[in-house]
Amino acid sequence: MNALVESTLSSSVERGIAALHAFIGQEAAASLLRPASRKQGEAASFWLPLPPDYTGVERRLRIAFPDQFPITSLQIHVEPSPWLKWPHSMKSGLCLHGFREKPITGTPETVVHDSLLRLGAIIDFVRVDSDPILRDAEFRKEFTSYWSMQLDSSPQDILLLERPKTASELFATSDPRPARRSRTAWLAPSVSSLRTYFRRIVGRNAKIQSPVVAGFYVKLLTYPDVQFPAPEHLLDWLTPHLSENDCKKFLSWFSGKGSLANRLVVLELPGSERAPMYCLDVRSYSKQPDHGRWYGFRSARRWSGKNQPSHSPVLVRGAILNILDRNDILSRDLSGTAANLEKTRVVMVGAGSLGSTVALQLARSGVGEIVLIDPDILESANLGRHVLGVDDLARPKANALAERLTQDLPTVKTFPYMDFVESLLLKKQAIFQSADLVIVTTADWSSEVALWFNKAKGAQWGLLQAWSEPHSFVGHGLLAPRGAFDGRYLFDDTGNFRLKHTEWPDGGGVVPLPACGQTFIPGGISGMANVASMVTQVALRFLTGDINNQVWTTTIYRPQDVANHEGRYFGPALADGAQHTVLEREWPTVEDGDR
Repeated sequence: MNALVESTLSSSVERGIAALHAFIGQEAAASLLRPASRKQGEAASFWLPLPPDYTGVERRLRIAFPDQFPITSLQIHVEPSPWLKWPHSMKSGLCLHGFREKPITGTPETVVHDSLLRLGAIIDFVRVDSDPILRDAEFRKEFTSYWSMQLDSSPQDILLLERPKTASELFATSDPRPARRSRTAWLAPSVSSLRTYFRRIVGRNAKIQSPVVAGFYVKLLTYPDVQFPAPEHLLDWLTPHLSENDCKKFLSWFSGKGSLANRLVVLELPGSERAPMYCLDVRSYSKQPDHGRWYGFRSARRWSGKNQPSHSPVLVRGAILNILDRNDILSRDLSGTAANLEKTRVVMVGAGSLGSTVALQLARSGVGEIVLIDPDILESANLGRHVLGVDDLARPKANALAERLTQDLPTVKTFPYMDFVESLLLKKQAIFQSADLVIVTTADWSSEVALWFNKAKGAQWGLLQAWSEPHSFVGHGLLAPRGAFDGRYLFDDTGNFRLKHTEWPDGGGVVPLPACGQTFIPGGISGMANVASMVTQVALRFLTGDINNQVWTTTIYRPQDVANHEGRYFGPALADGAQHTVLEREWPTVEDGDR
């Protein structure tokens, strides 16, 4: 068996070598291709000379076939190394595959052909007659990656609380949470931003009076050399690529902050207002330990005399930079939905298992303001399908969820109310008058009736009532657009939907609790996720103007399993092979609702 495997591998390598000759051309291969001494793990290797590149250097390729070829891909190296001279050249060799691309698999011929085609694309950028504009553009696609490969990593990561609009000093404080005290520094162009974020994270105000100005933001007009300079030449490398005014501001700050052991320079690459950004941690000589700086709420006293460090950098490192900017946070949604949601306001009536999930999804979709209304507190029985966790037990759901949303997504404004919606409709009508959409997920008929009563009188906010049938195989949403609409005719006097799709024994599947009038609708998190996703999609389509009429949506998941829970399904049949479907229809007629 081993002999057979060895024979098969040898045959694969032979086929690969033949494919290499065919790709180069038989005559060229015979005159140019030369055997190279094999390294460990290689079955065969060759040298192939290259013509001089745009730098005037003659280089040669080393092409190696691994023992496990073609399972292990062809190995291609260039000598002398073209690191920082050729696009896609790393210190360890050529990068033939882009982000998350995997080497091709298949026959030896396919592997050789694909690898050499990718190699050829790189060589096209560096030929003597190649276009320097195209070569530079290829470098710029991964500009900050090349910097990171040359620089060591700073022990401190940076959280920029907003994108500055012009060259500016950046105030710094440290994250007050114990696990991040010396690891994460907050930077902002204004002290008010630091105060706001502190209140958001900690839940109380802080007396941030005169924090240290540890950073500076500047926009690059042109690209510096991709090769990073020695620390003492940093300013000469950087300043020619700044505007005259920005350069003066930057140099004034840089020289004036020489007493700081670490200065943080945030660079935005040329191009659009949302171009990539990179942070440099510039360290001068200091006796301070170098394991991340603690920034307090006011500037420390300057050291004097001989203890003051030199202004000249002795070390430059790359710092991980995260930006709390709405466009950055939502940049991976290319649908354009988020841009239309920044000024929208949604009122969530109910912050339970369904409402909390919908609220979180709406916040992550870009909704600007979310009002949370729920009088209940979080209990241990809620944890199995709620977005909140054990640290929030015994807290009001609305308050805890509001904190969770604003901590996770500082771009959303939240307003919690631990009250009944019936009371707020009377006492604080402005909450609803300024809303674009009200979503009720309480499965509490008195709350739903109060909202439909106001809606029937012509309320200009949209209303989306959503709920799950027992065990979450089926979920529904009724959307009423702006204006006068009343969906109460679709329910009986106790709030049961007249067009339900399942039937359940023992109280209709609703489980009573040992409290006056308290019940819950059974269902796991997976089924509830289907319902929440449906509700979120309907809400987003309404908020972006895609839906302007009455809509009844239903999610149905594996109705054949209803019988396993002692229920009966009599809703629409799913198509052959379908496990899950979402139906969208106009509201049923009055006659349908009365049946």
